[in-house]
Amino acid sequence: MGQKAIKTFSMVFLITLFAKILGLLRDIFFANFFGTGYEATAFFAASRIPTQLLDIGLGAAIASTFIPVFNEIMQKENKEKANVFAGNFINIIAVIATIISVLGIIFAPQVVSILAGGFDEVTFNLTVELIRITFPMMIFTAIAFSLVGFLQSYGQFNVPAMISAISNIAIILYLILFRESFGIHGIAVFMLVAWALQVIVQIPFAKKYGYRFKWKINFKDENIKKVFKLALPIIISTSVLPINILVSTAIASSMENGAVAALEYSYKLFLVIVGVFTYAIGNILFPELARLSASNEKEKLTMLIQKGLKAMSYILIPLTVGMIIFAKDIIKVLYQHGQFDENSTIITAGALMFYCIGMIGFGFVEIMNKSFYAKQDTKTPLVVGVIIVGINILLCNVFASIWGINGLALATACTAILNGLILTICANIQTKGILSKDFIISFVKILISSGIMALAVVILNNILIGVMPQSMIMDIVRMLVGATVGVVIYYICAMLFKLSEVVEIKDMVLSKIKGEKI
Repeated sequence: MGQKAIKTFSMVFLITLFAKILGLLRDIFFANFFGTGYEATAFFAASRIPTQLLDIGLGAAIASTFIPVFNEIMQKENKEKANVFAGNFINIIAVIATIISVLGIIFAPQVVSILAGGFDEVTFNLTVELIRITFPMMIFTAIAFSLVGFLQSYGQFNVPAMISAISNIAIILYLILFRESFGIHGIAVFMLVAWALQVIVQIPFAKKYGYRFKWKINFKDENIKKVFKLALPIIISTSVLPINILVSTAIASSMENGAVAALEYSYKLFLVIVGVFTYAIGNILFPELARLSASNEKEKLTMLIQKGLKAMSYILIPLTVGMIIFAKDIIKVLYQHGQFDENSTIITAGALMFYCIGMIGFGFVEIMNKSFYAKQDTKTPLVVGVIIVGINILLCNVFASIWGINGLALATACTAILNGLILTICANIQTKGILSKDFIISFVKILISSGIMALAVVILNNILIGVMPQSMIMDIVRMLVGATVGVVIYYICAMLFKLSEVVEIKDMVLSKIKGEKI
């Protein structure tokens, strides 16, 4: 990444990190009050089903078709026509989301029966009640995602990164102030309110860039037709992770008490950690990838993809190592309070460890999908996605029968790695230079640096466990010491190997210290 990109990434990273911390705080409060009991299980299933269905359908179409087509209109025509297209697109998406929400409310028992049929009667009935409240989230989510794409196309990343912080604050306030009065049903209602806030906050900024709401729908618009043509294969190809999660939920519903909730806590924490980096990098790169593709600058496009993969590797591989080493400690410190007991910690930490194995795959998929969609190549991700979904369903059933809840998390991790690897190889076949000798060498250096770091941290952690008294404060101190030593060792190794990412960061810091203009 260049210095300007690093500065942009740093700002988006900090805002995203703040939002993710609030999301984590929301989950900590929730875990304290509801643990992994039947109410938590029902709520997570009820909120996961509509959001995952959105990710399978509208979310994929919005994120992966709007920005490339919008940028193409900007490049070939003008801003005004692009903004008219945006308004038409948002109206159509809102109508589709409304229809799906109404159907979801009407057929809620059938939906729950298919996707969480292993629940007992009490949990099943509560899930049906809650899902009828949460399904309309799709409407606000669809509009919010569309506005995010609009703002990012104009180079505005800070506001989109900030909106989830607002919704998280709303839910935290509910949990603290109103939980005892309105219970689990009130949380479902407040989630709906939180997503509405994400839309409301973005509207003034969208107006600044020329967005004006007009109730007009034009299906005959050639650009809308293009979006729908691109959308179907994208929906299939990007459905891999959402389908993985829905399959995991369906299988976990027949497992031990708390399995669905434990999967949800571990997966959300995994997303908080990995999402801070992957979404920050991916969202910054995507508009530029779309612009370079629209202007047919192939060499720059290839270099940008490779830099994105390098950045993902540099951050996610050592992060994976650290998360696996401290998984149980992290869950214990964050969640083991109130209704969240030691058994909840054990099953949640196990799932988290196995989810974390797939971090690098998660990051590569984020970059590679965006690179294909920027080039408006939907066939490759489509074919790969269909294959990966089939493999995931097979692995979920096989691994779950052997390792239970951990097997479900491992299946998701393995398919994420396989998905990222296949997509990267396909991209390299199309465009030589992504998997260059330089990239392979850098990747190996990162692996070696992370391995050295892991060895040192494990040895240090075992020593500290033996000499430090057992308490929550000491667990936090031990993790902080281990993480600090790990970061220092990894940085030293990266410097010795002369990894380009750490060299660029060092040069930027030195420039700041010297007062030079970046």
